[in-house]
Amino acid sequence: MVNWNVINSNGRKLSSAQIRKNMVSFMTRNHPCSIIDSIEKKYSAYKIHLMNGLCLVFDADGRHVKSN
Repeated sequence: MVNWNVINSNGRKLSSAQIRKNMVSFMTRNHPCSIIDSIEKKYSAYKIHLMNGLCLVFDADGRHVKSN
């Protein structure tokens, strides 16, 4: 999902693996059969656009914030 190994977040370092794990875990639990259309990083958030038109927003730590 992302191409970097360490991400600075609020003065502490997070691994991209942990962020991916949080997002994948959420997707597996809540949207198991959904197909991801695109992923974009905006400032301190990630937007995951699904093929069904739903947009999921995650914070910089990979925690789900909202769905549009």
